[in-house]
Amino acid sequence: MVFPLLAFLSPIVTAVGASVASIGPAVAGFCANVLPTLAIYIEKGLEVMKMIAQVANTLATVMDILRPNETVEDMGDRALQAAEQGIVPEQFDSHADYVDALRNFELDPDKNKDKPLEKIVAGLAVVSGGLDDKLGLAEGTAGQLFTLVGANPDYFSADRLTQYLKSGQDIAAVVDYFAGKLGGAESLDVEDGLVDLEKNRAPEQDDTSIRARLYQAQSAIQATEP
Repeated sequence: MVFPLLAFLSPIVTAVGASVASIGPAVAGFCANVLPTLAIYIEKGLEVMKMIAQVANTLATVMDILRPNETVEDMGDRALQAAEQGIVPEQFDSHADYVDALRNFELDPDKNKDKPLEKIVAGLAVVSGGLDDKLGLAEGTAGQLFTLVGANPDYFSADRLTQYLKSGQDIAAVVDYFAGKLGGAESLDVEDGLVDLEKNRAPEQDDTSIRARLYQAQSAIQATEP
């Protein structure tokens, strides 16, 4: 399965996206909501994507999507190979059951050894689906947080992203806030919520310094916009 959206991306992103789309309709939300923004980091290459995957590994472990000995890249490889044998998320009652099936899948370690980007992005799609399912989010929502990491990995740590997910914040609105896509009133509402979260992390912080760091994070994200 290839989603029409992939035709509008660069050749390398199109190739990665087509590979990920082979997992099936369950990743449609990821391909629509995450892949276009993640594209800039895919084009920057493997090291940047490994950095994003490392944050995703930690986040997924804390949120009980992956086990401590599992990685995004390995789970992505399993998802790609399993899909070729007809093992796709739609066959299972829950995303957790699907991930268990991937764990038990007999992996060929050499099959995709020349496709590290595909494996990482497929793994991000699997983790995103797990987070969406666990938290009752719309398909392709949680994975949008991964698009923030590449621009400012120091600020968008696994700990901070975990806090966003656990807080009940509107994740899509948070991502749009940092991308500068919200109107004034909505942007301020989201910002106030983020300030409260930061105070929960470190009560000694004052509003001014918290907002200054939020604006710096916004600038880093918006500097990646084409």
